[in-house]
Amino acid sequence: MTKNYLPISIDISDQKILIIGGGQSALKKIRILQRFGANLEVVAENIIEEILASGITCFQKRYERSDLKGYLMLYSCTNNEELDRQIALDGREAGVLVNIHDKPSLCQFVSPAIYKDGNNSVAVSSNAQDVFESIRLRNLIQEFLEKEKEKKGTDTGTGKKKDEDEGAAKSFSQA
Repeated sequence: MTKNYLPISIDISDQKILIIGGGQSALKKIRILQRFGANLEVVAENIIEEILASGITCFQKRYERSDLKGYLMLYSCTNNEELDRQIALDGREAGVLVNIHDKPSLCQFVSPAIYKDGNNSVAVSSNAQDVFESIRLRNLIQEFLEKEKEKKGTDTGTGKKKDEDEGAAKSFSQA
């Protein structure tokens, strides 16, 4: 079955998102999701120190279907194909959006390559077919936008000229 993902932006600020798995793949997802203000929790038997030290709520335990209650979405980063299949099934049945790391055939959604600057975000997706091409294109777009920002002297996130922000900050600090 060919998948056809709709590129959307979804507000995840303060939404509960579950990460199942506690290794490097989970850490990468966590770092991305933290940029968007999600309420992240991790369930895994083994959790690396960087995740434990991140301030995220961690449950060091074996995954159980009951762990899914109350989450908007989940990212499974277990690298265990049998467990991932079970998590995908459980997530769908529980009404939780499912992403299985590096297994688009099991995913209900995929994460695009993202460039975020202030209020502006650019997401590039390949319909889960070529993540490296998505990253390459995102990097080209990022490079272009950063050059434009330098030329115009503006913050692409707010559209204000840099000196307007600096002037406002100076006025505020002098008050």
